[in-house]
Amino acid sequence: MIFLLLSLYIQLFDSEIKLNYDGSLDIKEEITVNYDGGYHHGIYRDIPLELRGKTGNYSLGFKVHEVLMDGESVPVKKSRRRYGGGTDLRLRIGDPDITISGIHIYTIEYSATLGARYFKEWDELYWNVTGNRWESRIDSSHCTVHFPSQIQLSNEDIKLFVGLQGSDKTMENYTLSSNSLSFGTGILYPGYGATVDIRFPKDFLIQPPLSTTLSLKLKSFLGPILVILLPLSTLIFLFKRWYREGKDLPIGTITVKYNPPKDLTAAEAGTILDQRVDSVDITSILFDLARLGYLSIEEIESKKFLFLKNKDYKIKILKDMELGEEKHLREFLRGLKAKGGKEFLISDLKGEFYKYVKNVTEELYKSVKKKKYFYGNPDTKRKVYIGFGVAALFIGFQTTIFSLAAGSFLISGVTGGIALSGLITLIFAPLMPKRTYKGREVLTDILGFKEFLIRVEKERLKRMLEQNPTIFFDFLSYAIALGVVDQWAQRFSGLQIEQPGWYSAYGLHGPIMASHITSSIGDSIGAFSAATSPPRGSSSGFSGGGGGFSGGGGGGGGGGGW
Repeated sequence: MIFLLLSLYIQLFDSEIKLNYDGSLDIKEEITVNYDGGYHHGIYRDIPLELRGKTGNYSLGFKVHEVLMDGESVPVKKSRRRYGGGTDLRLRIGDPDITISGIHIYTIEYSATLGARYFKEWDELYWNVTGNRWESRIDSSHCTVHFPSQIQLSNEDIKLFVGLQGSDKTMENYTLSSNSLSFGTGILYPGYGATVDIRFPKDFLIQPPLSTTLSLKLKSFLGPILVILLPLSTLIFLFKRWYREGKDLPIGTITVKYNPPKDLTAAEAGTILDQRVDSVDITSILFDLARLGYLSIEEIESKKFLFLKNKDYKIKILKDMELGEEKHLREFLRGLKAKGGKEFLISDLKGEFYKYVKNVTEELYKSVKKKKYFYGNPDTKRKVYIGFGVAALFIGFQTTIFSLAAGSFLISGVTGGIALSGLITLIFAPLMPKRTYKGREVLTDILGFKEFLIRVEKERLKRMLEQNPTIFFDFLSYAIALGVVDQWAQRFSGLQIEQPGWYSAYGLHGPIMASHITSSIGDSIGAFSAATSPPRGSSSGFSGGGGGFSGGGGGGGGGGGW
């Protein structure tokens, strides 16, 4: 790197600045570079695009018009980068496929809308001519500033600074006429630069319209504004949409219910409760089908090793599904028969039955929508918002990284705002399904029945057992779907229950103590839940003016070879 820096230097940095009545500048730089060895393709020139003001940085309105090498067109790659809290335009001049040597002259013509500054008692041009960030020495620099019309200025109106960034060292040698100012410097070492400061009588220059100034300042602040404005707008929009289409009606007072809602399977009850189909809802269907007489569940010992025993569960399909039953029940039974036949072990389903769970899940969502418990399919509503959210978050995040690397901070503001908007959308996605009035009513019944399963008194339960010895199993599928199977089992502590015809625990017959069978029930639930889960790896996931100094004012920057 050091060799590259020493192998080129700037023989002459010549700058011609035309100051216009409206304070704008037309600038032409001719940079004579001597490539004295090494391997180079050209130079790069960094031009600060912003000036620091009282309320933050604001754009000066730069526009590059022409870049030449030895009077001919040359490839130029433009990019933006952050430096010292501001934004630079980097012009990388040269052909990456061509190595050059010797002396070459680079011509850069550009303009700045807000070149001059305006104070209460005077107007001013305060401009960093060469920049203080050149990597190579500049043997000589020269600058001519052309005034928009003839004017008589005094020496007190001219300050020329030279030196390192922040130096207040001034030069006294310059040529001043009624329409221009010219000056030159000797050697400027890396980090050194030349700055011109000219004071004009008030109203010599015409201040640009407020609309121009505001538009350029807005351009500088637009990135940060959009980072806040886009997510804020998204938040307001989604909140209004949730309030109108997603906010559920108040539940009201919950009254204990001693039976599940009529015409509602356990899986449907679980789906209405938390607005989604999950593993416990799917598992509850097995016990619902058994309760309805379509299959039986038998606990068996599958393997023995010394005193250790392994449990498995034999499923027997007893009859075909009747047409009047719910489609999700029919789809579930169809999947069991397709994978296991008329008789099979739950262990045989492991890693296979999960393929049928998708169809069962879809039918469950369709069922609660068809019965008018929700405004639309809750899964579809979530997926729409999740899809938009994931896309916005991914695209916004990726493009923000690239735009920051390229120094495009306006685009970064837009893409950053899109990414945050995507995150907000993902937060709102689970809240968007909305229950209908009918859904709210049945939810109240479901919560009342859930309260019964959790808190039923022992004396009441004894009386209910006398009337129905298999009540534990009759309500088991609902306890599974509502996530309270353990609490339901605990209510039967110390009580005798009757095994139904569709369930038999190994070695147990007739009336038995609840404690003898609850562990078996828990094992069977766990075994079937594992059988309905996909094997690892098979699922997809997304988952006013004062003292001046060298380097002050607008303009400046620097450059080097590449």
